[in-house]
Amino acid sequence: MPEGTVEAELIQAHDLKDVEAFGKSDPYCILSCGHVKHRSRTAHDGGSSPAWNQSFLFEIPDGVPELSIQLFDLERHGRDEAMGIVIIPLSQVYAQRQVAPAKYKVQLPNGHFHGEVEVRLKFFPKVHHGALDLHLVKGHGLLAADALDKSDPYAIITCHKQTLKSRVMENGGSDPHWDQTLVFTINSEVTEVMIRLYDQDTFTADDPLGTAIVPLHKAFAEGLVQPTEYKVLGRLGQPQGEVTVGLKFTPKL
Repeated sequence: MPEGTVEAELIQAHDLKDVEAFGKSDPYCILSCGHVKHRSRTAHDGGSSPAWNQSFLFEIPDGVPELSIQLFDLERHGRDEAMGIVIIPLSQVYAQRQVAPAKYKVQLPNGHFHGEVEVRLKFFPKVHHGALDLHLVKGHGLLAADALDKSDPYAIITCHKQTLKSRVMENGGSDPHWDQTLVFTINSEVTEVMIRLYDQDTFTADDPLGTAIVPLHKAFAEGLVQPTEYKVLGRLGQPQGEVTVGLKFTPKL
């Protein structure tokens, strides 16, 4: 999971289970993400459809997978009563940067589901500054693009707005060994590197061999990622081998 800031806009709830025997519930929420918690305002007499329209910011370290929202009814005398909980996976907002208002089901303390909470999510990746060394080690099981001879694979590697080309491995075939390091300057909200593989042809257009995506959050968090295999996928998402890549990130001081 990437680093950055998640903004959660708590809009309103729909059809909550009213826990008050007399009158309406006074709902509020505790939002938790990683080690950070925020409390919403109390929607006095909000009942089953309270509206909050509040936004909360969470600084996200590497590895936080979800946001939880616990709902309570404020009691003037005695302990506040639990009204349920919502668990929202963050993978979609990490990938898309923004998720339009959506309704998430509320799980009651007895395990059943009743009502929904409407939330809008945004993600602002952390901006890193430094140098990224990408060690393109080898490919394995790549597509055999040439019918008679071995393929001549090379890679076009894109990191934000920077694009570099690897050497061409003549007759490298399906298992080329590049053992080449390419260096990128990092000064933006980049979260991944895209590796597009091709077979170089002399008289026709180069044949695409597939694309691999290399996430960078671990390199930013730990500084070094040992050579790891990443899946190479074709145009329709079909597997077309693997590429082995190592990463080293050196922050700018």
